[in-house]
Amino acid sequence: MSEDRKQSDVAAATSEIRHRVANTFQLLSALARMRSQRAAEPETRRQLAWMADAIGSLGALERHRKGDGVDFAAYLGEMAPVWRRRHATRTAELVLAVEPLVTPDSAASTLAMITQELIGNALSHGFGEDRPGRVEVRLARLPDGRCELLVTDDGVGFDPQSSAGRERFGLWFVRSLAAQVRGEFSLTPSPGVVARLVFQI
Repeated sequence: MSEDRKQSDVAAATSEIRHRVANTFQLLSALARMRSQRAAEPETRRQLAWMADAIGSLGALERHRKGDGVDFAAYLGEMAPVWRRRHATRTAELVLAVEPLVTPDSAASTLAMITQELIGNALSHGFGEDRPGRVEVRLARLPDGRCELLVTDDGVGFDPQSSAGRERFGLWFVRSLAAQVRGEFSLTPSPGVVARLVFQI
């Protein structure tokens, strides 16, 4: 068997494995969502729905793998309409402004969870069901070689001195994940909110 044929067979097998993994994630996400719909307690329903969203987001990464990395810009492009549907009761617009970026496997899942949490927070807490607005997601390389992820909204914002501005689980979760990619995370009133993650890949 020629070397080219071997490489072609390996690529086909790898693609098939990734396809099966993505399908498994989709199944787990659907099961978690079904359980959330049948749960009696509102908090249980909320937590299971969150888990279903997280599993679905991780599964989407499998469709954008390139060698040992993930085309993260393409991943964001696929997930943007999904995030819009999840928050269909909000009238805020979700806009992407992302540069091409391939992230290592070791960082892709973490960045996916951070992005989902920040967008979910912006859409859920920044806008009422009848309040229009805009959430913008930016992904770019900085001049020093690091990368920057910005999630900016023009919603109601928060008062850093009030109880609403204190650490919630979502922010604690994002800060914990940011540490895993040696990232610097900040949250700034603007008067909406600017969430900024600077990280090295």
